[in-house]
Amino acid sequence: MKKLVSCLLVVMMLFTVAGAFAEPTGMGRFGQANILSRFVKGTDPQTQDIALQVESGNEASDLVIRVDGDNLHLVSRNNAVEDSHVQLNPTGIYVSADGTVSLLRYATVTAAMQKIDDAVNAALEEAIKSIPEEALPTQAEIEKAVNEFGILASAAEEQAQADAATLSAAAMAFASKLKPEYILDVKGTEASATVSLRGDALASALADAMDELMSNPDLAALVNRQAALNGGEDFAALQENWLDNREAILEAVRTIESTEAFDANGHWVSHFQIGEDSSASKVLMCDTDAWINEANGEAEITTCLGIKDEEPLLVHELSVNPNSSREALSAGNSKTDVQLSFDGEQIDAGSVLSVIEDSEWMRMNFGPDYFFMKGPKGAISTSVRETWTGKIRYEVVAETADGQQATVIFDCYEDDDSLVCEMNTSESDQPVRFKLSRIDRVNIEDLSASKNVNEITFEIDGDLEDLVKTILM
Repeated sequence: MKKLVSCLLVVMMLFTVAGAFAEPTGMGRFGQANILSRFVKGTDPQTQDIALQVESGNEASDLVIRVDGDNLHLVSRNNAVEDSHVQLNPTGIYVSADGTVSLLRYATVTAAMQKIDDAVNAALEEAIKSIPEEALPTQAEIEKAVNEFGILASAAEEQAQADAATLSAAAMAFASKLKPEYILDVKGTEASATVSLRGDALASALADAMDELMSNPDLAALVNRQAALNGGEDFAALQENWLDNREAILEAVRTIESTEAFDANGHWVSHFQIGEDSSASKVLMCDTDAWINEANGEAEITTCLGIKDEEPLLVHELSVNPNSSREALSAGNSKTDVQLSFDGEQIDAGSVLSVIEDSEWMRMNFGPDYFFMKGPKGAISTSVRETWTGKIRYEVVAETADGQQATVIFDCYEDDDSLVCEMNTSESDQPVRFKLSRIDRVNIEDLSASKNVNEITFEIDGDLEDLVKTILM
């Protein structure tokens, strides 16, 4: 089994080489489309095998891969000496190691799973049979329970429909008190329009709407029923809370000033404020200034939140067009700025900058062939480029805050009958090479034709049923 695991681990290295030569996303002119597919198609299966090779110093290991009809052979070798051999075909998995061939049939696994399923069913049946007959419900009791359940389900559905109707009616009655013509002033010309909120009218309309809502008997019954089920406040508590805070809420609503101004050229200005400027309170404001060009898909929107006559608490800036976007959020001496550029519908490049209390906390830049990120504890950068010799070079550099660096370089290239991925690190003088190579066809045994095959079986009949009972009971 260890040999099988070793072979499968070597297979993972195949994906390292495959990934290096697969078609990259967003690599610009460094993309090498379909190179792996062309390499495999260019292999003559009659005279050649494909091998994934790993070389480090004087040591070399490889995994020979051959598809022969319905058989897939994976042969692991060290310095050209066979170490293990895995063969897969419609019958099962054959493993050869240390002169022994073992077979695990797919049917064996299926049978084992069926035995476990049968053991579970047997244990459940026995548990059901162990129930005393007098403890089992009679047919009449079962029918009565079913009928009662149906009645309860029908009653629950009727109650849900009634509750929905109650909520809908209450919402419509509430909204009818707040019709735009009651609380808004609209002025306009052919080129512009201004919409203003009348705070006094809104307060009066809200008072009427809430007073009516708090005297709705159907809504009271619904709230009380839900409170009994879920442990929330009953309707009387909600009524008391409204009465206690009614005047304070309405007084705050009367201080609201809200204006929306629209121009035909795409200029939108919004102003909202609430509160009175006094020794005990301040006026909270939110202003938005936007330019929107619907024709070319451009927009610039700035929103400020803060206290009247003071520096803004928060400023949000958004600028978008079909090719790029910028979004920034600032608060005092802290800010975050995100910029992106697009190639069609995909992100092509971008940057992120975060500053906390005038101290740069994180900076990130990326593009089609590079990536850089810097933080308080270090930085990491990656790049991909074509070298003078035609290799595709992937480079990763990590740097700590005290200036220590570690580098990993992957050079990917074609060398005669091989696709090569060469890894160099700053910690080692010896490169490691991963190669997907065409090699002369090697002698590979058909394990399914071996005379002595040790078949792997699962002896699970013994105490399986008792084990299942222990788990289930």
